[in-house]
Amino acid sequence: MENNARKRTIELINKYGIAPQVRFSQNFLVDDAQIKKIVSSIPLENLEQIIEIGPGIGSLTFPLFQTGKDLTVIEFDRDMIKVLEGEFGQNNVHIIQNDILKQDLRVFHVKHKAYIGNLPYQISRDLIKKILCETKFDYFGFMVQKELGEKLFYDFKSSNTNTFSVLLKLKGEIELVAELNPICFYPSPKIQSWFMKFTPNSDYEIDLETFDILAVIFKNPKKNVWNNFKQSKYKIQREDLENLGISPLKRGHEIPLEDIKKIIGFVKNLN
Repeated sequence: MENNARKRTIELINKYGIAPQVRFSQNFLVDDAQIKKIVSSIPLENLEQIIEIGPGIGSLTFPLFQTGKDLTVIEFDRDMIKVLEGEFGQNNVHIIQNDILKQDLRVFHVKHKAYIGNLPYQISRDLIKKILCETKFDYFGFMVQKELGEKLFYDFKSSNTNTFSVLLKLKGEIELVAELNPICFYPSPKIQSWFMKFTPNSDYEIDLETFDILAVIFKNPKKNVWNNFKQSKYKIQREDLENLGISPLKRGHEIPLEDIKKIIGFVKNLN
């Protein structure tokens, strides 16, 4: 069966005289079945806007545009902007040329929106942090290296529990949507990829300070929470933890989620 995404990608590369940039880790998604699976994971019914981050040559932009939802794309690479403007500039797709990590997300002020990110894997953590801590949304879908994806699931008492798995768990649920082999991309990377979705289901407020406090709790997984705080900017005392009913000798992954919330609330009130 013909792979239309792969064919279209080759045609666009030739049409615009571009080449995937190694320095931007550009690997274009060209598997029709996986593209369909990703787009189908988006809860379109109540959405007012979709914001695609790092659209590249438009592998997901084409089907996202076909959903009929208001679509904004944010792309850093000027060569990719040339393609996006040529293919979508007359179709009411809003195109922003910017580094997503510098983008002010407050401009996307509608209540019901979805973010979809397919960025270089070296900024995956920064992207997850930014989206979760700086904006509200109904859906966040993102491509990550498999090894990182495995670490994003919260598993209480597992030594793999970390800042990001707890941050995600505090706000909602994460789910694996698609496992992608290198052949799903052009050119093919040397790694396995996962596309994951995150759905908020809690009113618990998280922000950049929440992230910073979690980063202290899990800074050194081999040290107890008290030792990690002693080496931080926060002036929490050993007896403060004890008064919260939390053993200062516990490591971060040994502390239940509700107790982590107590620590976060207490530390925020110190400032």
